[in-house]
Amino acid sequence: MIEIAGYVLIGIGLAFSAIGIYSVLFYRDFYARVVITSKVDTMGLITVLFGVMLVSGSWSVALKLLVLLVFDLMTGPLATTGIAHSAYQSGYRIKREFGHG
Repeated sequence: MIEIAGYVLIGIGLAFSAIGIYSVLFYRDFYARVVITSKVDTMGLITVLFGVMLVSGSWSVALKLLVLLVFDLMTGPLATTGIAHSAYQSGYRIKREFGHG
């Protein structure tokens, strides 16, 4: 029963990532794409890793995956902020489009 829940979580995480990556194509500005990509990556990884923890059946593997998850939760938002901040500092600005209805 636990393995089934793990596979369901893995499927949800992969579906969330696929739908999120596809939805990034609809945003036109760089900053929105960076934020959405970061959220999709984090949520997809969380659900996939929790699913793999359930499927693995080993406490040592689950602990290693938990350390990986904590590391990603700490570094992912920092990396996204760094990318967006460096783009802003280098002079990248959003072009405003007028005339839309």
